[in-house]
Amino acid sequence: MDSTQVELTNDFIVIGRALRTSPERAASDIPDFWRRFVQEAPGTIGAPNADLYAVYCDYETDHRGPYTLVLGYRGEGTAEVPPGMRRVRVPFGQYASFAAKGDPAQVIWSTWAHVNTEWPQRHRRRYIADYERYPANAMASATVEAQIVVGVT
Repeated sequence: MDSTQVELTNDFIVIGRALRTSPERAASDIPDFWRRFVQEAPGTIGAPNADLYAVYCDYETDHRGPYTLVLGYRGEGTAEVPPGMRRVRVPFGQYASFAAKGDPAQVIWSTWAHVNTEWPQRHRRRYIADYERYPANAMASATVEAQIVVGVT
C-alpha cells in the first residue's frame, strides 16, 4: 500500500462529536459511534455536501494507547461549538496520505492496520492529529473512497 506525501500549509478546524476509546475497545466503540453520528448529526453541523472528517487526536501514547475520535465537518476557529460537540485543530505540517476504496468496514480497518504495523515510515508518525476524509455523501454508498492522512515528522 503506497502513500503520498502531503503538506498542509495551514491548520484546519473540525467540529463534531467526540468519542474517547482505545485499541482494545475500538472494534466495538467506533462502528456504534459512526452509526449514531450518521443518524443524529447530519443537519446539526456542517454544510450540505461538505466532506466528513474523522479526526484522531489526544493520543495518550501512540497507536497502542487511548485516543479521541472526532467525527464532524470543517469549520472556522471562531465558530460556536454546539452543545455536546467538540472543536479539534489539525495542525499544519507534513502528512502521509493513503487511499482506501471499498467496503468501509474492511478497507478503513485494513489501511490503519497497515499504517500501524507494516508501513515502513510508521516510526515517523507525530500522534498529534490524524484524519480520514470522506467525500460528501460517501456514507450513502456501500463502497467508500476515503483518504487516510497521518502526521509525520
